[in-house]
Amino acid sequence: MLLYSTRIAPSTIHGLGCFTTEDIKQGATVWQYDGRLDRRIPKSELGDFPPGVQAYLNMYAYEEDIDGERMMTLCGDQAKHMNHSDAPNLLEGPDGINVAGRDIAAGEELTCDYSKFDLSVKF
Repeated sequence: MLLYSTRIAPSTIHGLGCFTTEDIKQGATVWQYDGRLDRRIPKSELGDFPPGVQAYLNMYAYEEDIDGERMMTLCGDQAKHMNHSDAPNLLEGPDGINVAGRDIAAGEELTCDYSKFDLSVKF
């Protein structure tokens, strides 16, 4: 769940991106998993969904290991539109949270390094 206000807009990185609408200070927690909004689905259950839902999950969910089980984590808010960067402004913090790696100005696209948390990433 994003802890700052954001908007979705065209991205120069890829398709749509997630842009902050407020300044964020370095070190601030920007995103954290919250089961009230975000969902974890066992990867083993992916085939139980219709093809369109499988395609959606493959596009917007990321894969992680939770207690030895491969899970697909789907952000329930605009965070699912965060794009990858080799020099992201969000960094992985403890327990999978995302923290601002530097001061981020309102209007900037929020980016993260997929390879730091998504087990399905193949660059």
